[in-house]
Amino acid sequence: MALVEVAGSHDECLLTQMHALKSRGCNVMLVSTQEIRERNPEFEAYIDDYYIVSLKGPKFRRYSEMRRVLKYMEKAGVTRAVLNTAQGDLIRNLSLVALFSGIEFTGIIHTTRKFRGSFTQRVISRKVKKYLLLSEFLLSTVEPPKGIILDYFYPIRFTMQDAPKIEHAGMNVVIIGGVENRRKDLTGFCEMLDGIPENVHFTFLGRSNPKSQELITFIERLEAIGMRNRVTLFNSFIDQVKFTEELRKADAILPLVHPETPSADQYFKNQIAGAMSVSFGFKIPMLIHTAYKHIEEMQPASFYYSQDNFSAALTKVVDESSIKKKEMEAKYVLEEQEQRYLSFVFQ
Repeated sequence: MALVEVAGSHDECLLTQMHALKSRGCNVMLVSTQEIRERNPEFEAYIDDYYIVSLKGPKFRRYSEMRRVLKYMEKAGVTRAVLNTAQGDLIRNLSLVALFSGIEFTGIIHTTRKFRGSFTQRVISRKVKKYLLLSEFLLSTVEPPKGIILDYFYPIRFTMQDAPKIEHAGMNVVIIGGVENRRKDLTGFCEMLDGIPENVHFTFLGRSNPKSQELITFIERLEAIGMRNRVTLFNSFIDQVKFTEELRKADAILPLVHPETPSADQYFKNQIAGAMSVSFGFKIPMLIHTAYKHIEEMQPASFYYSQDNFSAALTKVVDESSIKKKEMEAKYVLEEQEQRYLSFVFQ
């Protein structure tokens, strides 16, 4: 069995798959970049064979590299492969060279836009006939192309996710990822901070580009409202140990997606925020804008707010977090998601 991640992203989806496959007794090959291998040392316990792709040089060499990937998998006796990010030119090339190969491909799609008018995706789908989405809600919004089977699963296995919570004073709210207007409503965030309790602290858990104008502007806004010392930012890559440590201190996760902003064009319309999988996996409740209350799969994990009552929602998190955690434990069962994944891949 091969897992293929050549785009250099979405590492967070791999551990669930590896654990599921090993529980089924599979030998697991990982086809990935050297960077993915280096930043995920926990993968070593699961992987029986690695193929590290070389993506340097002109595009025609990348096509040849995908041919080498296919030959390596075939020589190793691989019969099934999961494309962890089943989109883009590299996967198109792999799908083309593998068109008449006996290896069955399953893809994971991270944005439903790919099923609406993407020529590259249509080429990929000549080989890939089964796709998994990362959201039950998004699955309900998609009309599968002819001859394509769709389903969903939640990749919610993370390193040290069962480690005990780090107790602390006050309240810690984590925003997964760095400062980026396209993915988060930064203006709305600054407006929401008015009147919140003094013991609430926020952490943007991802790298924020220190040279970007949007980060500079964001910091200036925080300073103007006297909140800079209550917001933690990182200007470099966060390794898995630090990522997990910060989550173990978190009382809530804030996706910071609001209607009628660029963040709404990005999330809960065509794709799901990574914050959702982290919340489901670590059983940390989310603070979600009321505009998204209709998404049933998030309801057991969510406290809802509008931008003028954010402070009341924070209070509710403190008062009802233990109840919410029990709801999440009943709904988002890791073993069930891994079995769901296996049933689809091996059907």
